[in-house]
Amino acid sequence: MSVIFPHIFRTEHSETHTTNAEYGDFFVSRQRGKISVGPVLATVMKCVDSHVKNYLKDLKEAVSIKSVSGDMKYRNDLISMIKWTEKWMKRLEFKYECFYVGTHTLSGQKVKIPPVILASYGHDSKKRTVCVYGYLDVKLPNPEEWKTDPFTLTQVDKRFYGAGTSSGKGILLCWFHIIEAFKKTHTPLPVNIKFVIESMNNQNSMGLQEFLQTKKLDFFSNINCIVSCDGEWIGEKYPCIIYGTVGHLVFDIYAEQKDASDIKSDMKTLMEKIFDPVNERILIPTFNDFVKQITPDEEGVYEAIQEFDIEKIRPSLPANKQKWDKVKLLMHFWRLPNMHISEDMECENSKQMLKRQVIIKLVQRQVMDKAQALFTSFVENQISELGIKSTITCKVVSAIRHWAENIRSWNYEAARRATIQTYKEEPSFIREDRPMTSISTLDGTLEKNILVLPLVGNGSNTGEANENISYRNYFEGTKLLAAYLIQLAEVEDIEKPNI
Repeated sequence: MSVIFPHIFRTEHSETHTTNAEYGDFFVSRQRGKISVGPVLATVMKCVDSHVKNYLKDLKEAVSIKSVSGDMKYRNDLISMIKWTEKWMKRLEFKYECFYVGTHTLSGQKVKIPPVILASYGHDSKKRTVCVYGYLDVKLPNPEEWKTDPFTLTQVDKRFYGAGTSSGKGILLCWFHIIEAFKKTHTPLPVNIKFVIESMNNQNSMGLQEFLQTKKLDFFSNINCIVSCDGEWIGEKYPCIIYGTVGHLVFDIYAEQKDASDIKSDMKTLMEKIFDPVNERILIPTFNDFVKQITPDEEGVYEAIQEFDIEKIRPSLPANKQKWDKVKLLMHFWRLPNMHISEDMECENSKQMLKRQVIIKLVQRQVMDKAQALFTSFVENQISELGIKSTITCKVVSAIRHWAENIRSWNYEAARRATIQTYKEEPSFIREDRPMTSISTLDGTLEKNILVLPLVGNGSNTGEANENISYRNYFEGTKLLAAYLIQLAEVEDIEKPNI
């Protein structure tokens, strides 16, 4: 059984834009429309507009705190960032508690993992309860890569540069500001809100999964959905909603010399049996059998994505992809399995050993354990069949499962309607071609519908050098959160079939 690739599933009733016909039923049902801004939302939005200077002042203060999680030198700064957040919890009248979640080794020292904050506001059983995921830490900046001081908020044109502006603490400020706007306008929050805020996002959310498991049956027992504002839009103008990420299964493959064997030749022979890099095909039998099949309606979702100009990147595409259209290329990035194999790497203190790293991209319906078993079993069989003399060792380095949600769920419908209210545009539904460790952790542990609602456009360099947030994204993104909370309280709880 093989994966059905884009365009093979089409019928005379489900062509996509590439054939100048109609989209599938799903796209027809979401033609652009206008959703009016009601008086409650309008009042809150006006409050945001009237506090622009204060919001920028708060962002400046947040950026100035050097909340680096990967260097012991900044551990006290990271704790200061947590205390800064606690002040906001008190200011917003949230009930909160800090929990230490274990220890880890940093810069040769065994230290406590920075505490996780759990906070809540509202306990009305008649309202839905949304859980907001956020984080406070940043990566250690390399000053040579930054064109501004990463810990000083700097305006360049209509963008504000600084570490954390478009990621963790900058996004959390948008949440704090909008909740404060509801309070200042004496507008009751339409839903109950809970926060889970960590400070180890850039360290693979260390300790978070185990901690969430301990709180699953009490603090998280009554939540209806989860929202995170990680990620970026695919372009700068049109808003997007993220509904899926790929998974990664990473192996280190070692070839050790035995009886004067040729480790380079053995490694090369083995890798050629695993993956065809020219056609980007995984050669392991049955590996793709459980991939979710592609439907015409799903193609329609990809076709509707705005601001992805394939002509701009076509010259850089390899020969076998030159004639691909937008749908096929995006599905290749986001929707279909793939593999990357590194070049030979010499192992320290051993000239008789080589290493290669294999990164496997996993997608919907591919189970991590089955994929791992298939890979290791295939490697073992090939060693025997090829008569490889070197000692081959296969070691799992990391495993992050894929994540995907139903974009027809009520949570995503609330986000879609809120986006139209805020930006007057239908959002593009997109995926990420990289894993999101925190989202995978929340999904696997809490098992609730998760929405990833990015607030910033492409070019924000989220979590990287020259991170920034545009004037538009900072303030309109704050308004988007207000619209989302209101819509979340109003949309019907109807789970429609997935595309």
